[in-house]
Amino acid sequence: MTSQNSFTSRAVPSGAAALVVGLALALSGCNSGGSPGPGGTSSQVAEEKPTASATAAPTPTPSAVYKPADASGPAQNVPVPVLPEVAKTETKEGAEAFAKYWFQLLSYGYETGDTERLSALSGPDCLFCKGLVDNIETAWSDGKWISGGQIETPAVTADAPAGGSTYVTLQVIQKELVIRDADGSPYQEPTAATNSGSRATASFGSAGWTINKLSLIR
Repeated sequence: MTSQNSFTSRAVPSGAAALVVGLALALSGCNSGGSPGPGGTSSQVAEEKPTASATAAPTPTPSAVYKPADASGPAQNVPVPVLPEVAKTETKEGAEAFAKYWFQLLSYGYETGDTERLSALSGPDCLFCKGLVDNIETAWSDGKWISGGQIETPAVTADAPAGGSTYVTLQVIQKELVIRDADGSPYQEPTAATNSGSRATASFGSAGWTINKLSLIR
């Protein structure tokens, strides 16, 4: 994980850098007919022919296939993170699930440039959070995009002392990150892959959990 200075070269502001801690036809037919009965009588014997119907099975819509970013263009069809039900509860498990979800949103931001939900779940006093959002938005400005940078959090542990804030410690693994210019060339030197830790301070309110503070574990 790098410090908050990863996006400092060229147009990227210093002070808070990329977090490197540790994306249908239906056919039917029906025929019927009758013929005189045997012996030439006038009675008509109905002869029913089987109804023929055929319905073409709808062609399934192809599922959108995820394609990671590379020099040819940004990532495509990046899965949108979904908030787990347990993350909506004021419990130790809820805090852990929420923190993991928050980092999934951060990873999604790197891959798509979309930081709206990430910002909404970050408290106004979380300067590190704001720095991450600002730098993602800068990295995606002027036709640029990010390749790599995906984040995983394999180990998450929450500690909620009585009457105190909830602290969540995470192992955060991030892949090498490359900011690419509009022509696909590297905008600056790649940020190396990392595997390190982070500590988040979270609180639970009427709207659910919020990250109020985020720091790197040195």
